Amino acid sequence: MVTNMTFLISLITILALFCMAPPVWSDKEVEETKFFQQIEPQALLAFHRGLGLEKEGKFNDAIQAFQEAVRLQEDYGEAYHHLGLAQARLKQYPQAVQSFKETVRLQPRWVEAHENLGTALLKTGQLPAALAEFQEAAKLRPHRAENQYLLGVAFGKLGRHQEALEAFTQAVKLEPNSVKALNNQGMAYIKLERWQDAGNAFKKAVSLKADDAEARYGLCVYYINAGDRQAAAREFETLKRLDPKMAQQLADLLQK
Repeated sequence: MVTNMTFLISLITILALFCMAPPVWSDKEVEETKFFQQIEPQALLAFHRGLGLEKEGKFNDAIQAFQEAVRLQEDYGEAYHHLGLAQARLKQYPQAVQSFKETVRLQPRWVEAHENLGTALLKTGQLPAALAEFQEAAKLRPHRAENQYLLGVAFGKLGRHQEALEAFTQAVKLEPNSVKALNNQGMAYIKLERWQDAGNAFKKAVSLKADDAEARYGLCVYYINAGDRQAAAREFETLKRLDPKMAQQLADLLQK
């Protein structure tokens, strides 16, 4: 039989795995590439062939096309970026890291490329290097909600929870309806044992997206800590409907 404290620590650990997830890859283009770089015709053809294959979900074929494009033109930043995206979508994260590194070397002011490099570094466990990329992106575009969210994820994974909270709070300020930022803000509050603030963050997330399983899980943790069994049971029933697997993990802990 586990103690209440051990039980809560287990819940928090599982919640961290759900909430501290890296973001969706960004495929936004960089304007300076389009307007100022001269592209060899054959490299451009290979690049556009890769884009078509990428849109069709044929990522292996897209990789070959983008590799051909950068072979034909070694300083083709956009092609390296899409090569990294295709590799990332196949979970070839070490290769994606190298492709995104080439992108930011060629296009050092491309914010989304820095963010994607940081995300790939997160996937390979290179946390300080990932944080450095997100910080560089923040210097380039300081009022971007997604970047503040990414900074929070990196700080959280490094155990720097106060800094994670500050980043998530800034993300929420810039994008008040961001459910993922609110969920992670709630998680950071829990890590700092600011339970009431955590509950408020998860409640706001649920008010914006009632079917968000992570927010419901967060509320379960909050209500368990508050000793409100009825509210915790209500959230659990909702969680079970939204995400049976997540609910089962919670149920397994409850039965110990």
